[in-house]
Amino acid sequence: MHSARAVVSWWCGLLLIGAASQASAQIAPRLTGEAVIARLDTAKQDLVARAGVTHDDRLTAVSARLGEMADALRKSLGDKASQPADIMDDGRRIAVLRADAAVQRTQSFLDAAPSCPGSDAKALTDALATTVDQLAKASGSSKAAPVINSVETIDHRPLFALHPGNAPVALALVGTNLADPQCADPQITATDDKGKLLDNQPVITGALPTRIELKLPDGAGNKSVALVFHVVPKRKGFLMGCSAQPEATTALQVTSPLRVSVSYDLTTTCSSGERSPVSGSLPDITAYGASSSRQVDAACPNPARYAISAKVTFGDGNSASVGPVEQTAVADITMGLPAGFTLSWSPSTRTVFVRSAANVCKGVY
Repeated sequence: MHSARAVVSWWCGLLLIGAASQASAQIAPRLTGEAVIARLDTAKQDLVARAGVTHDDRLTAVSARLGEMADALRKSLGDKASQPADIMDDGRRIAVLRADAAVQRTQSFLDAAPSCPGSDAKALTDALATTVDQLAKASGSSKAAPVINSVETIDHRPLFALHPGNAPVALALVGTNLADPQCADPQITATDDKGKLLDNQPVITGALPTRIELKLPDGAGNKSVALVFHVVPKRKGFLMGCSAQPEATTALQVTSPLRVSVSYDLTTTCSSGERSPVSGSLPDITAYGASSSRQVDAACPNPARYAISAKVTFGDGNSASVGPVEQTAVADITMGLPAGFTLSWSPSTRTVFVRSAANVCKGVY
C-alpha cells in the first residue's frame, strides 16, 4: 500500500513539475530598453544586408533611421535601460514602445519583402520608410499614449501595401492603448505623407484597446500614394470624463498598377539540322492570377527539337532571364519565372503561355 502511494505521489510530482515548466515557458520576459536597443541594432544590420541584395538606397536610409532611434534611446534611458518599460516614466516608456513598434514593423517587412516583385516590393519599402519615420518623429506622452505596432488584414496577416482599386478594403491596426471601452471610438483620419487629408477616409467597424478594425469604403483609390493613418483615442480618467491622448500613426502604400512584360526567344531545330530562331513578346499581365499567350508560326515542316528562353520585366524596370531549356519536338516545356510566374511552350499548338500565380507578395492586399 505504501509503495503504491509512493508511486502515485511520484507521478503527481512529475506532472506538477511539468505543468509548472510549461506555464513558466509561456510567460514572455518584460520589455526593457536594453532589449529594444539590441533588437534595433539587429534590425538595422538586417536591413543593410537586404539593401545589399536589392541595391535599394531607401533601405539603407531606413537602417540609419533605426540606428538614430537606438542612439536616442541609449541617451534618454541612461542607467535605466535595464528597467522594465512598465515602471519607467511616461516619456521614456512611450519612447521604448515606439522603438519596439519600429522593430516589429521591420521584422514583418523582412519576412514579406523577398516574395514581392517589382512595384509591390517598392511599395513595401515605401510603407516601411514612412512608418519608421513617423515613429522616430513622434512626440507627446501620457500614461495611456497609444502606439501602433502593426497593420494587418482581418485574418491577421501583416500588411504594408494595397493594390489600387475601388472595391472596399477591410484591415486592422494592432497596438497598445488604441481605444478605451468607456469612451467613444477613437478619431481616425488618413493623410498622405505630407499631411494632406485624402478623399477616401477610413470608417471604424470595431475598437478594442489592442486592435482597431476599419474599412476603406471606396477602396485604395487609383493613385500610388502613401496612406498615413492618424489615431487619436480618448481615455477615461478617475472621476473625470474622457480626454484625448497623443496621436499614434502608421502607414501603408498604395502600389502602382501591376504590369509584367514577358519576351521569349524560341529556337527550332529542324530534322535537317537547320536552326531557326524567333523572338517575340506576350501581352502584358496586369493582374495576379491572369495568363497571357502567343501563337508562334511553324519554322519548318518537321521540327526535331525546341529550345526556349524568356525575360520577365516588372513595372519598376527590374528584370530577370531564364533558360534556355531544350526538349524534343513532342515534349512540352515549362519553366519557372520570378514572383510565381511560369512560362510554358506547347509544340502541339505552337503556343507560348505565361501564367501568374495568385498574389505571392505576403505584404500586399
